[in-house]
This record gives sequence, structure tokens and C-alpha cells, in this order.
Amino acid sequence: MTEFSSIPIAELLPQQPPFRFVDRLEDYSDEGAVVSFTPGAGNMLMEDGCLSAAGLMEHMAQASAARVGYYCKYVLHVPVSIGYIGQVRKFSIKRLPKEGELLRTQVHLRQEIFGITLSDMEVWAAGELIAGASLKTALKND
Repeated sequence: MTEFSSIPIAELLPQQPPFRFVDRLEDYSDEGAVVSFTPGAGNMLMEDGCLSAAGLMEHMAQASAARVGYYCKYVLHVPVSIGYIGQVRKFSIKRLPKEGELLRTQVHLRQEIFGITLSDMEVWAAGELIAGASLKTALKND
């Protein structure tokens, strides 16, 4: 059994500090993934002690990227590719996460074909669903 949290997130994401919005991969399956992130005071997308809406969107995009990064590196055994957000639908925020609050984000894979991925995202904090979206992402063709 793989201990996902022992995999350095830098191996899975092309984004690096100070623009990294995922701390670790918690779980991976063919159907999705779970990642965690704790926004801190030094985060460039914090506003008034909370992660901004733009920060939440970037976190969701990087959650999807972490799942794809794991798939590339550990399933396909190919280099991790850079991806782009192609479409955002149903972006909703019940509340913004506070500085120091642990986020657990679930990535539910809906479809994946030719480097294009459609995923539904759920961002949870303290047992409460605080945000969600459907993201379509595309991998850069080399």
C-alpha cells in the first residue's frame, strides 16, 4: 500500500513556492484524489486573514494537478506535465478559509481523454463543505 503523504508534493506539481497551494497528496485512486493544504500568512493570495476566492480556485486547480502528477509519475512513469485550466463551471463558495485552517479537497474524476480532464472539486474545512467547482484542465503538448 502506498503511503501517499510521504511523496514530496514538489514531485507531483510544476508549481513551486511561493505559488504552491497544495501541501500533500492524501489519497489517489482511478476515480480521484484527496489533497490537503493549510493557507498561511505568507501566502500571496491571502486577504484579511482568509484565502481569497482566487486562492481557492488556484488550490482546486493544483489539487487536480496533483492527481494528474501522481498518475503521470507513478502510474504511467512519464515526466509530470504542465497543465492549464480550460474551463470552470459551478464555482461556489460558502465561506473563505481562514489562515491556518486545514483544507481537505476531494477531486472526483468525471472524464479523462487525450490529456483533457474534467473533475468535480469539493473543498472541506473542519467537516464543512466550504467551496466547489467543476474544472476542465488540459495538459501542455510537448
